[in-house]
Amino acid sequence: MNKRVVVIGGGITGLTALRQIRQRSPGTEAILLEAAPRLGGKILTSDFLGRPIDEGADAFITRVPWAIDLCKELGLNAAMTSPATSSAFVLINSELRKLPAGLVLGVPTKFFPLVKSRIVSPLAALRAGFDRFLPDDWPGDDESVGGLIRRRMGDQIAERLVDPLIGSINAGDTDHLDAALTAPQLETAARRNRSLILGLREQSKLGSRTATPVFMGLENGMSHLTETLVSSLAGSDIRTGIPAKSVEVDGDKLKVVTDGVSFDSEAVVVATPAHQTARLLVSCQSAAERLSSIEHASVALVTLGFRRQDVGNPLEGSGLLVPRSEGLLTTAVSWGSSKWPHWAGDEHVILRVSAGRAGDTRALALDDNDLVEALLTEVAHILKIEGNLVEWRVSRWIDAFPQYAPGHDRLVAAIERDLRSAMPGVFLAGAGYKGLGIPACIHQGQQAANAALDFLGTR
Repeated sequence: MNKRVVVIGGGITGLTALRQIRQRSPGTEAILLEAAPRLGGKILTSDFLGRPIDEGADAFITRVPWAIDLCKELGLNAAMTSPATSSAFVLINSELRKLPAGLVLGVPTKFFPLVKSRIVSPLAALRAGFDRFLPDDWPGDDESVGGLIRRRMGDQIAERLVDPLIGSINAGDTDHLDAALTAPQLETAARRNRSLILGLREQSKLGSRTATPVFMGLENGMSHLTETLVSSLAGSDIRTGIPAKSVEVDGDKLKVVTDGVSFDSEAVVVATPAHQTARLLVSCQSAAERLSSIEHASVALVTLGFRRQDVGNPLEGSGLLVPRSEGLLTTAVSWGSSKWPHWAGDEHVILRVSAGRAGDTRALALDDNDLVEALLTEVAHILKIEGNLVEWRVSRWIDAFPQYAPGHDRLVAAIERDLRSAMPGVFLAGAGYKGLGIPACIHQGQQAANAALDFLGTR
């Protein structure tokens, strides 16, 4: 009799896990359960101004290969596209200032462009430059991003450059985000060199040998990836609208309990957000408690469409970042129609405005109309917009951004040990554990599938 693996969660992680099982072990029975009526999870593309516009992630990073490799395997080479521009701005004292050349995740590696940008004071720029001469003062493991930047380069660099960028990516506060996990490029440079700046310059020299864009997207939106992935799984047992209630040990097997029917299996891949996974694994109290301790942040992404003639700012760049010190509801604005010219054509401008991050839940308290009005007021002032909205859309991503606090990797390792002991055959994957973003989730889905199949082979 064939052995069975149940995959819980139909986002990119769960779909990738199912594909890996199908490819590596066609004889293994695999069932995927998704609570929502649709597949794709946080990847969602829908119509806006007559074009497919992403409601969540609109690109993936190319520094790691997993998303690019999957796109190539699925025949999406021709659909991949890179942003038309990489320049961006930051709002300082209510004025837009262009990010200087030489930034790496917000860290300046060139002195004169930093001074010229006027993003930080001349004294703060000088303080940042001292990094090249300061002794190695690493305090030990589990340092936060903010802690690393503040001790090497000073507070203004941390608050006006690094936190707006990395904090925006993670919807978090960099003073409370693990450096090794959320900014490994910075952490590696700091560990391998006495100076953070010199370490990043060394990395840049190595990276300059390739001309690959930093980000890639898909012309028809990121849902093109998940839809093509689902098509590649034709014939698989995929069931939507079936929320799993719990995973339990039943003799020498595992049981996935739903409202209607229970599924016995030899292995289970749980690819749901950590706070949901905690509720599924209540029979392993220690793992559930640790999973529940992973904090999450919520974000609202509001897409705004204007007539191009009504926007005074030329929008020559990919967007703008808003530091916490500005006190605005807006945390970032992506100039979508500049970043992706195929989004809007010559007639319209499309902006994607983000609100909400760790420690700032104001957006959650506003209904859609009030949220749009508040963000429109802020953005119209910054970008000199006059005239009415042509179209708008609100996408709310509740508890969608896990916060990797210092020591997060040890927490995940402890959860995995708990499960190996109390619930052997249960494997976790997803953004809550070993990396945010589409590539990391793809990789974790593949790894969890491999672990489940290896487990079946040793039983």
